[in-house]
Amino acid sequence: MGGQPAMRTVDVAIVGAGPAGIAAALAAAESGVRTLLIDESPKVGGHLHWRISQTLTDNAGLPVATGPGPQVAAELESLLASFSNLTLSLNTVAWGLFEDRVLALASEDHAEEVQADAIILTTGSTDIAAPFPGWTLPGVLTARAAQTFLHVHRVLPGHRWAILGEGDDADELAGDLARCDVEIVVRHGSVDNFRASGTNRLAHVEIEDDVYEVDALAIAMGRQPDAELAFQAQARGAFVRVLGGYTPFRDLNGQTSEVGVYVAGDAAGIATLPELVAEGQLAGKAAAGAGDAELTRAQGLLNTVANRRRREAIERSRLTDSLNPS
Repeated sequence: MGGQPAMRTVDVAIVGAGPAGIAAALAAAESGVRTLLIDESPKVGGHLHWRISQTLTDNAGLPVATGPGPQVAAELESLLASFSNLTLSLNTVAWGLFEDRVLALASEDHAEEVQADAIILTTGSTDIAAPFPGWTLPGVLTARAAQTFLHVHRVLPGHRWAILGEGDDADELAGDLARCDVEIVVRHGSVDNFRASGTNRLAHVEIEDDVYEVDALAIAMGRQPDAELAFQAQARGAFVRVLGGYTPFRDLNGQTSEVGVYVAGDAAGIATLPELVAEGQLAGKAAAGAGDAELTRAQGLLNTVANRRRREAIERSRLTDSLNPS
């Protein structure tokens, strides 16, 4: 039937149920406020599901035992379910953020609007897909897509791999592939003088005059923040290279220039797991109306785990009274 979507109200709504979003939801729920955690996936955990290496939750501040990512995610989902004032909305896309903190949500058979006193965006990051000749051929995929095939769907996309890119993401994927006993034919750090070729699907990569026979190519060129909903809500921001891309200006608690709209985790700049969790906890407490002393403690925890370069970049783009419209 037609008509307007149903509207419900909550105290705190969190978009994104990865580590930062879970930390924010737990912090808000522990404060006693009505909390809604939204994610487009069927399970909470975000990137924990394609991380098979040990996840250092003791250092990260998550209240579960150290273990592989999927195990940690399952324990966190059980913990979330223990709060009667916390609702999970999975398989649900948050496609819009409008005036007065109204979120537009859609699932397979339902659409609704949610009005919240505070919204926390923990929408994570996306892979950077650098274009090069042949980059749209079947068999070419991003690092995160490759890990999802391997660890979520248990599908091996290829047996002879090329990895394009350098850094932690490329190294992590190489380790994952090695554990799957496939051949990494070549690794290359740049799109310069690089091309992929094949008829109907990937068959070769070419680096200058060298040709390598492969059937899978992973692009591991890094990640970029996904703060699209914050900018849709007119939050102010800037491109900050150290943080990975366009990020919103935020105050000490993660609030943007739009009052009541917070951003935490990778969406605010690519971060380590301890940073994701600490930022989520801080934003969750602030959104739930925690007192100054509690917020100061949460800010102190974040400072102890923050990467120096990321922290300095955030400080340079800190939301101040001069940036925040009155």
